[in-house]
Amino acid sequence: MRRRTGFTLIELLVVIAVIALLVGILLPALGAARKQARTVVCAAALRGAGQGFELYAVDHREQVVPSYTMTGTSGIGVPLDGWGPILDRDGYLQGAGEVQLRKSPLTCPDAKDVPGLLAGQTGNDPDNPKGWMDWPCIRTGAGFAPTTIPDRGMEKILRVAYWINADNPIGGVVDITPGQYYTLSVGYGPDTRGMFMGFNRLSQFVRPQSLVAAADGVYAGRQRNNRLGETNSRIGYRHPGGKGSANAVFADGHVALIDGSRFPTAIGGSVPNAQVWRENTGGQPSVYANPERTLAPHAP
Repeated sequence: MRRRTGFTLIELLVVIAVIALLVGILLPALGAARKQARTVVCAAALRGAGQGFELYAVDHREQVVPSYTMTGTSGIGVPLDGWGPILDRDGYLQGAGEVQLRKSPLTCPDAKDVPGLLAGQTGNDPDNPKGWMDWPCIRTGAGFAPTTIPDRGMEKILRVAYWINADNPIGGVVDITPGQYYTLSVGYGPDTRGMFMGFNRLSQFVRPQSLVAAADGVYAGRQRNNRLGETNSRIGYRHPGGKGSANAVFADGHVALIDGSRFPTAIGGSVPNAQVWRENTGGQPSVYANPERTLAPHAP
């Protein structure tokens, strides 16, 4: 008679234990690899946005694409177009898709499916800066309502999950400082001197390789509250690194990760003025187009 051969129960248990051990070892590595891949995809999307910024400036005599176009100072009831719809409409950024969060050049694959500015600010919910905002839109006072603008050639709503470094004083009368940040809200005004915001130009950037143009996050402006965990921060720290990092595209088109504890801030927030000087000068990432000139009163 033939003798039957096979695995014993103990052998099967040993094999299962070994497989479980290998899975336990491999899963964290696979998870880290997936996170890294999403970070790379996000960087590619921001690099594409940076190329769109550059092409727009080339075609418009060095003018930087506005964060959005507006009239008045409050913005209430006036359609705001937004840099994403402008680049999409004019062919500088293709494939954005209508109200699309995934697989879009205007969103990070790690963006949360959260309307980040539903209440007008991001508040203290850490998920809000990691979310999105729909453009074009109308400011209602308490928040923003998406809308198309057919007379400007904007027939679709685009979901955007990136912040742009803009002079964004919407909501009140603030004196205008031309060329302070990367871009601005063209048409804002008049301020107390009767000035209106025009376009920034590439020639105003002292070190474009250090000037943050856009980053993970929502909306625009509020540079004084850029740090991880700060109330109403609009930077979305979605990627590994420290307690969280953000991809950023610079005015020269390159992309780099910035740690949440070192993202450059502007005067007026919780960071001491002397520290704002140190962190924005010396070739480090900066939110200012000309940090030495702007921050000269706070130089050591």
